[in-house]
Amino acid sequence: MEGDAFTSVFVGLRQRLKRIATGILGDSDDAEDALQDAFCRLWSRRDRIAGSSEVEALSVTTVHNVCIDALRRQSHSPTVSLDENRDSHDCIDDDTNDAPEREMLLRSVEHIIDSRLSAQQQAIVRMRELEGMSFEAIAETLEMQPAAVRVALSRARQTIRNVYLKTRNDEE
Repeated sequence: MEGDAFTSVFVGLRQRLKRIATGILGDSDDAEDALQDAFCRLWSRRDRIAGSSEVEALSVTTVHNVCIDALRRQSHSPTVSLDENRDSHDCIDDDTNDAPEREMLLRSVEHIIDSRLSAQQQAIVRMRELEGMSFEAIAETLEMQPAAVRVALSRARQTIRNVYLKTRNDEE
């Protein structure tokens, strides 16, 4: 199947696939990451897909499998979500309920963003997480494709999680 036709069918299924992924994962951001991962997996096989009905079937199956894989990974390593509301207790462990510890945690995540992410990833994370910009708006601003923005954001989030958890485990 041609790339444009494949992309068109996948985008048409996007809302349905996101509902499936959010239902399994329970988090909209994780669901976005799962959709991006599923799209990339299917994209590499697009020339072997016969038609739109096969794209639909493979998309649902792939999204489901990607979500299950993500749940398995999450069960082995807890994550800390980024939140634009710096005073929120939702994204911080119960052990860090006082303001100095919260501020230290946020500075740690900011340091990871500044030191471990590329300039492009930093810009994407800030535009999406802090400014709440859509993928399309970010893509237009950075002269990228929306799919490339999703991939870069997914990889940036994974880097932040991995570095944070490694640092946290090294301190314990």
